[in-house]
Amino acid sequence: MKTLFALIPVVALAACSGTGASHQPVLSTKSGPTYDADLSTCQSLAKSQPVMSPDTKTTLAKGATIGALVGLADDGVSSAEGLAAGAVAGLIGGGLSAEEDVRSARKAIVVQCLRDKGHPVVG
Repeated sequence: MKTLFALIPVVALAACSGTGASHQPVLSTKSGPTYDADLSTCQSLAKSQPVMSPDTKTTLAKGATIGALVGLADDGVSSAEGLAAGAVAGLIGGGLSAEEDVRSARKAIVVQCLRDKGHPVVG
């Protein structure tokens, strides 16, 4: 059972490992001749950034803690079952929030990288 719970954050984070790095930015004018190569470089840079940032870890921990507390408060199940079910639900919820954090951070890396290379990126 412990192994199952340990795998949940790993699976959640693996699902979002490339999230945001494949962002296709909007340009304000026509792209230049190096845009495609620069986009590929910037997307690779974004994808190489660690998924498990301190903010991601905090989000997952908060989700698991809140879920566990809610599970403990449920009178219909034993405290161990409530804790386990609540922690799983919290990790899933926290994982969804963490995925959005990762997506936003990687998207921002792609956009800023292209801007730094002189491309007219608006978002």
